[in-house]
Amino acid sequence: MRPSASPRPADASATVAHPADAVRGTRARAMTRTARAAAIGGSAASALALLLSGCATVDSERPAEVPSVEPETITPVPTPEGTAAVVDVSPGGEESSDFVWQGLARAADAGEETYVHAWVRSYAELPNEGEITLTPEFPDSVSITVDAEAVTVSEADPAMRLIEGTFTVEQLGTSAFALTTEDTEPQEDLHPQGPDDAQRCTAEDGNERIQAASQNLAEALQSGDDAAREEMRLQWAAAPAVWWGIQRTAIDLAGSEQEFAGDFLLEACEPYLQG
Repeated sequence: MRPSASPRPADASATVAHPADAVRGTRARAMTRTARAAAIGGSAASALALLLSGCATVDSERPAEVPSVEPETITPVPTPEGTAAVVDVSPGGEESSDFVWQGLARAADAGEETYVHAWVRSYAELPNEGEITLTPEFPDSVSITVDAEAVTVSEADPAMRLIEGTFTVEQLGTSAFALTTEDTEPQEDLHPQGPDDAQRCTAEDGNERIQAASQNLAEALQSGDDAAREEMRLQWAAAPAVWWGIQRTAIDLAGSEQEFAGDFLLEACEPYLQG
């Protein structure tokens, strides 16, 4: 197993601050689902409360308008020559909102070697050798079988697993893929640039940016605006845990007429706000 991955830098926005009832409810669900036991200090708890406040509404109220934040500079990345690329974070869930799944399906259809730099949130035990199958914890998710040597684990959040290397991709079923490793060399010029997870979660305007990004992505998903989604990937994917949380929040918002989202932003940022 290679050393733990250190996500590269990127940028974002978020949803609406709401009352303490919503905060308590979403926090309880988050702590139960991920079995956290760590105590959180006062200032960190305040930051977590801000992130949580954007995740749920009370009495069926719709979220407030998208927070206004200064635009960020988005750094483009080159289109790979010869080899296709899948550089993204899987949110888990259905193919329609998982661009890692979609990219792997295209790679399998094309039958060409593909560079993959894909984060998957999974609790599967990583063996020292052999293969591992990574499947997000949500129903109807993609399942990716790959050599363990091609997988690294985030030091800050061990649930975040990075698949990196050039692979031949085989689709075994509707949602199952097998990756045969050609090499495990990173192609960093294809990686989104920007603030990393720690920088995103602790930024002075981080709450507003992450909330705005969640709402904007929800609108893009509802309208099928892939270009807007791609722009957000370039802005945020250097912070993979935060980009995962934004995507999960947006999926909930898009599926509930902007009424409700889970505690995913807390889950993404908690490792950087403890202590």
